Amino acid sequence: AARPMVREVITVQVGQCGNQVGSRFWDLALREHAAWSSGIAAYDEPMSTFFRHVDARSGAPLALGDGTVPISSLRARAVMVDTEEGVVSQVLRSPLAELFDRSQVLADVSGAGNNWAHGHEHYGPLHRDGLLERVRRAASHCDSLQAFSLLHSMGGGTGSGLGSYVLEALADEYPRTIRFATAVFPSESDDVVTSPYNTVLAAAELAEHATVAMPLQNAALAAMVDHAEGGATP
Repeated sequence: AARPMVREVITVQVGQCGNQVGSRFWDLALREHAAWSSGIAAYDEPMSTFFRHVDARSGAPLALGDGTVPISSLRARAVMVDTEEGVVSQVLRSPLAELFDRSQVLADVSGAGNNWAHGHEHYGPLHRDGLLERVRRAASHCDSLQAFSLLHSMGGGTGSGLGSYVLEALADEYPRTIRFATAVFPSESDDVVTSPYNTVLAAAELAEHATVAMPLQNAALAAMVDHAEGGATP
C-alpha cells in the first residue's frame, strides 16, 4: 500500500508563557513517542509531524524512509519569539536545547511592558520580515504543511499583542493553512492591571484570524497541576 503523505505542523511559540508551554510540549512529545515506540528510537511518520530528522554532525536533512531508521538528531518544527531573552535563553540552555535551530529564534531585549499595543503596533511591524522569514524557512522543510500551532498568553503584552500580530501575519501569508491557537487566559487573581484590556483586544484578533482556538484558563491549569501532584482537588 502507498505510504500516506506526512502532514507537518509548525509550532510558533510567542512570549514568556508561549515559550514555557512550548518547552513542556516538546518534552512531553518526546516522552510520549518513546513510551509508544517498540523500544527502538526510530524516526517515523508520527514524529515527523512535529520534528525534522537531521544528521547529528552536519545538520543535513535526512529522509523519513520506512519509519525504522534510527534517530540521528532531531530538530523541532518551531519558531521561538519573544521581546525579551530570559525564557528563550533558559530553553536554549536546557536539556532540550539541541532540538532548536538557533536561526529559528527571534528575540528582542526590552519587553512589551504588559501592553497589547506595544506588542502589536511596535514589535509586530518591527519584526514582521524576520518572523516571516523564519516561518518560510520552517515551511521549506515540510512536504505538506498542514497547520500552524500558536502558543501564547492573552494577558501579557508580548503574548497578546505580538501573538495576535503573528496570527494575523500567518493568515495573510498562508490563508489556506490551518491556524490553531492555544491561548492561555489570565486568572481572576491576575494582578497586572492591563491584563483584562490585553485579553479583550487579543480576543478580537483571535476570533478574526484563528481557524481554531483552544482557550485555557491559567487558574484551571494550576489546579490541574496541584491535583496531579496530589494537592487540592480542582
